[in-house]
Amino acid sequence: MEKKHVSRAEEEANDKAIKQVANMLQRPDQLDKVEQCKRRVARKKASVEARLKAAVQSQLDGVKTGLSQMTEALNEVREIKENMISVDEMYSNCGALSDKMRDIKDISAQHRQLAAAMENLKHLFGVPEEVAKARDLMKDDKLLLAHKSLTDLETSRDDLLSEQYKLENHSGADIKQLQTYFKEAEKLSDELGQVLRKSLSKTITLVRKDSSSLVTALRIVEREHRTDMKMLEQEKFSGFLPPGRPKRWREKTMETLKQAVEDRVESDFYDTREADKMWLVRHLEILRKNVLEDLRVVKFLCVPCFPPAYNIFQQYAHWYHLALASHVAKLIKEGLEGNEIISLLTWLNHYTGRDLMGHFELGLDTNRLPPLLDDNVSEELMHSYFTTTKQNMLSWTQKSLQQDAADWRREASEPETDVDGYYRTSLPVILFQMIQQTIQVAETISDTLKKRVFQVCIEEMNKFVRSYAEAITSYKDEHFQNREFPPFYPLYMVAAVNNCEAFTRFAVNLQLAMEKGMKGGIDSSEIELLQMDQDDSEIDGNPFLEGENVDPLLQFRHEMDNVAQAACGFLLDEVFMDLQPHCSSLFQKAWLNDRSAVDTICVTVEDYYTDYVHLRPKYLDWIMREAEKRVIVEYLRAILGRRMKLNNASERLQAGEKLLQEQQMLSSLFNKLSPSSVRSACEALIPIAEVIKLQDKSMMSLELSGLVSKYHDASAEQMQALLAIRGDFSASEGREMVIEAQEAIESSKTITRRSGLYELVEVDPPPIQIPVPSSSSLFSKFNI
Repeated sequence: MEKKHVSRAEEEANDKAIKQVANMLQRPDQLDKVEQCKRRVARKKASVEARLKAAVQSQLDGVKTGLSQMTEALNEVREIKENMISVDEMYSNCGALSDKMRDIKDISAQHRQLAAAMENLKHLFGVPEEVAKARDLMKDDKLLLAHKSLTDLETSRDDLLSEQYKLENHSGADIKQLQTYFKEAEKLSDELGQVLRKSLSKTITLVRKDSSSLVTALRIVEREHRTDMKMLEQEKFSGFLPPGRPKRWREKTMETLKQAVEDRVESDFYDTREADKMWLVRHLEILRKNVLEDLRVVKFLCVPCFPPAYNIFQQYAHWYHLALASHVAKLIKEGLEGNEIISLLTWLNHYTGRDLMGHFELGLDTNRLPPLLDDNVSEELMHSYFTTTKQNMLSWTQKSLQQDAADWRREASEPETDVDGYYRTSLPVILFQMIQQTIQVAETISDTLKKRVFQVCIEEMNKFVRSYAEAITSYKDEHFQNREFPPFYPLYMVAAVNNCEAFTRFAVNLQLAMEKGMKGGIDSSEIELLQMDQDDSEIDGNPFLEGENVDPLLQFRHEMDNVAQAACGFLLDEVFMDLQPHCSSLFQKAWLNDRSAVDTICVTVEDYYTDYVHLRPKYLDWIMREAEKRVIVEYLRAILGRRMKLNNASERLQAGEKLLQEQQMLSSLFNKLSPSSVRSACEALIPIAEVIKLQDKSMMSLELSGLVSKYHDASAEQMQALLAIRGDFSASEGREMVIEAQEAIESSKTITRRSGLYELVEVDPPPIQIPVPSSSSLFSKFNI
């Protein structure tokens, strides 16, 4: 089989050689290099043979070494076998040796007992001396040596007591006598423990000055802890536990350190509220600095001194957290006031921040710290803050309003004006700056508190609206009792009306600021913007809003607009108090030939207009429209009040023409003072004048129909009164004429609808459009 493999290998080698020679001699010119190829092949062959010889020699050397080592191992095994046989023979010959050594064992045990007794006697007689020596060492602050003396005494006592306990018939009296003899050692242990705890209670201070003293105390504590563990372990087997064990000095050390932390937190004697209004801010800042500094000392100085098992930094952080929680609860229980609550809440909000527990040098996981206050206590504190905020808001608004109302009564100066010449006072700015500051303070604590404080402020401002309305009403009543005082009543009333718009605009701005997160608050540029006369996207059309109160802020704006309406009404009340005698003279006999009444009305209105121009545009427009309406209502009241009766056609013509002339004068006046695109109230006099001066009675039904179609609030009684003024209609004729006119109106409506021309014919034109919150009709303002 092997010969076949060899022959096959030779054949493969020959084939391979033939291929190599064929590759080298493919061209004729390569025959010149045959000798070189022979030499190259010879060198390669020699190299392969040399490597093969070296490999074979290496294998032979390894085999030779292995055989040599196997021979040595065999010899050593034989030698060990012979030695083991010798050892077995020796053990078999030592069977009776233990019986011969029993006496020696007994003598050795007696010797050990006697040696222990001698040693214990030495300690027994030296107990007072050792105790005194240990106390001297404690006075010299050599605590380790003192503890060694104490340990020797306790060891002697424990050995003696242990021996007594092992005796089958141990005497309780002997044990009690030994304990009494070593009583001073127990006192010494207590004294040393007190010294150590006193030293450990000053750990923060001690580690800065002399860390070796701290390490010494901790070494003694750890020795006692290990001894406790050892004695407890021995008790499981022997049932004996020395008196005073376990001492639990490690647990007492932790309690001492914890108490020191609590004393440290409570050690700051803060001022009273009467002595310093900022007492709480100062106290909390001192607490923050002390706690942060102490924790840094523990982190960098105490940790290397304490054994790792103490986990001392985490323990100190936990203790300080508990102590601060207790101290904060104590402060709350003693009672805090408005700004003090905010100071505390702000401090609590930054408690886990980078200025205290979250300081980068401490490296604490603040997410694992529980809150300093329970939810119930926190909620009570919030409730107290809201109550105080409400009280402060009430106090601020009342004081500000009282000061503003006092300014209304000044005799020396007019109210101030803004850049556009509109009268104003500083009340809106003062109040909303206070609100802004209150909200900004709450924002430093949390967004939730900010929103709740915002709601509280709006609720209090809603209450303020009523107080503001009462102050304006009182101001009006006081003036109407003596119209000489206050001297600048109209001007300050104008300022009060303008303030209403400022209040509403400030409220809108405050709401926008809340929606934007109170990033910028109300700055000076926004204040100027709010004082500009510009359209409010949320208050357009009628300045005196009606409808449902969607939220407190909308309610505030709505009620403030109602106050503005009432104040504008008070301004007009004064105007018409001056015009009352002249309005009473309208449509009297003398009025037909006398134009002093309308002249006086125009001059008076124009005179008061010089004060009204300082109103904001929307209020100026409203008050002029309202003044126009009131003047027309006075005319209607005079006409329909049957103050005179026209006896003939010439008087009726004269009265109608005069009424048209005065209508033109009034319309021209009000259009000049306050141009408006809505229908003028003065137009209500035109159809009435036409009815009065109508010469052809047969056309009266048509005229009345035109009047009723334009002003459908006109009642039948009023139309009859209008006909009665003419003097040419009896009561029955007047009733028939009115009924005929009304039937004509109804017939016109029916015919128009049936003919399909309803969309093209204005059957029911809208009433006079005057921006007031109540009905816009004129004839419904008074009864005949």
